[in-house]
Amino acid sequence: MKKSVLIWVAILVTSQVMAQKSELTSAILSFRKQDLTSARSYISAAEDKLTSGGTLKSKDLGKFWFNKGLIFSTIYDSQKDLDLLNIARDAYMQSIEVEGSSYVKKSTNELLRCVNIYNALAIQKYEAKEYADALLLFETVVDVNAYKTIGLVDTANMFNANLMAIEAKDSDKVIELSSRLIDVNPRNGDYHIYLIKELTIKDDAKARFEAVKRGRALSPNHTGLIFEEVNYYLSINDNVSLLSSLDQAIEAAPENKVLHFAKGTALGSLKRYDAAIEAYQDAISLDGDYFDANNNLASLFLDQTATLIDQMNNLGLSQSDQIKYNKLKTQRNNLYVKAKPFLKEAVRIDPNALQVLYALKDVCYQTDDMDCWKETNSKIKALNN
Repeated sequence: MKKSVLIWVAILVTSQVMAQKSELTSAILSFRKQDLTSARSYISAAEDKLTSGGTLKSKDLGKFWFNKGLIFSTIYDSQKDLDLLNIARDAYMQSIEVEGSSYVKKSTNELLRCVNIYNALAIQKYEAKEYADALLLFETVVDVNAYKTIGLVDTANMFNANLMAIEAKDSDKVIELSSRLIDVNPRNGDYHIYLIKELTIKDDAKARFEAVKRGRALSPNHTGLIFEEVNYYLSINDNVSLLSSLDQAIEAAPENKVLHFAKGTALGSLKRYDAAIEAYQDAISLDGDYFDANNNLASLFLDQTATLIDQMNNLGLSQSDQIKYNKLKTQRNNLYVKAKPFLKEAVRIDPNALQVLYALKDVCYQTDDMDCWKETNSKIKALNN
């Protein structure tokens, strides 16, 4: 009885294999006749039996997956349904994965054809400004190119995918792709910039600082990364670290007036007035119409008068106090005199800067320059009318 059962099992298995091979053969013949409807039906029937426990020899299994890929990619050509192309891609990969498959080279060539289609579709989606779809397609190109039988690290399309993620405002994907690009080419400063900017948008200060440090270490001469370091220290008011970073930035871009201005501001906050004045003057030498530099330089002189005025106000009426008072007044007025030309320049650049006009009017009065006082007062009245 047991022998009889074994015989029936063997017959059943053999018949299932024969049926699968028959359906595979029918699918191939239908495909050759370009009867794609029948080809799809036969290949699907064969697959149903495989998933239900059926088996094929390795050579036939590789053949099955390869032909499934051919059938679905050809149907895609006529219907342009992306799901069909995805099915074909997966089938080619399955064919390659079969141990001892004789269809590895053919399936790899077909995968490369799929890559070209995905790439063309990605460009179409980009041109249509459908950035999220373009992102997925560029990522697919990258992933298929990375498949073991192709083995290409597709940096160009990884970069394209990153740009699409930026356009799609997919912050997590930008961070992921930027990080992958950095892993591929850590010396490329632009990749670090993309990551830093996204972390800035996400307001992740700790991750941003780590990204800035890593970028500066791996690409030390990249101007954009130097600027990002400057911006970081500005954002946290770390003027000591900022000055070190600014010196490197100015060395890399000496014609950038904003860097000199930022250096002046940092030095002024540290009460290093002489160095701050020099930095502001460097900014003005690069752009004579730089309002902020002229205004800040004037303010730098005026700020220094505050301590002198406090000392003057705390003196008594004794002869020695009056001597001290006059000495302090002279020092104060010297600062006013130094501030005056920069206030005038700021007013020239922006005649509507009312607060600057008020400061200039006071300086003119304190230094007994009545012609300047009258002219400035007239401008203030005209603006207030």
